Amino acid sequence: MEVGVDKNSKITSIVYGVVLGVISFVLGLCSIYIVRPLAGSSLLQFTNPFFNFILFVGVTVLLTFSLRKKMGGIWDFSKALKCIYIMLVINHLVASVSTFSYLRYVEPTIQEENFHVMMNARIESMEKSTNFASEEEKQQTIDASIEQMEKDNESVATMTLGARVKGFIITLLPYFLFALLLAALTKNGQKSIGNPTV
Repeated sequence: MEVGVDKNSKITSIVYGVVLGVISFVLGLCSIYIVRPLAGSSLLQFTNPFFNFILFVGVTVLLTFSLRKKMGGIWDFSKALKCIYIMLVINHLVASVSTFSYLRYVEPTIQEENFHVMMNARIESMEKSTNFASEEEKQQTIDASIEQMEKDNESVATMTLGARVKGFIITLLPYFLFALLLAALTKNGQKSIGNPTV
């Protein structure tokens, strides 16, 4: 008899989600605090994708295999998808709430400071660029870029609770697609029989 996701499997997936959420939160902090030390470095543009994408994906894959092992080492695509998605959703919730709380109550100014570091890096990069027909065109492009960055920064700073919730929900879609990919990679091609050992 094929079993879906039993209570123990859900609880285990939630626990793994909390662990992944804490790790995601720490990786996010690393990407935040490394900005100022790397000011003026060409490595600055790679910090966010490195910590919040490459390392996050790597840790998630490792935890997914660990989760499958915890479930008994065997799961079909359906169960894999459900368990992995539960883990990713809980991760997103824990990381989002932790990051929001930290930046609001512990380090309320660091985002603004990092914004100016990133903006200065963008300006320096554009000033060194030779892909402009004239200095006037270069300056116009720089001014337009600064204006857009300031608008983006202001929209994030003044984001309402409703907008944050909406953004949270929208992010669940790419997490579902990620769960689909991980389920396809980790499924064993066998049906789950009975209750797994958790």
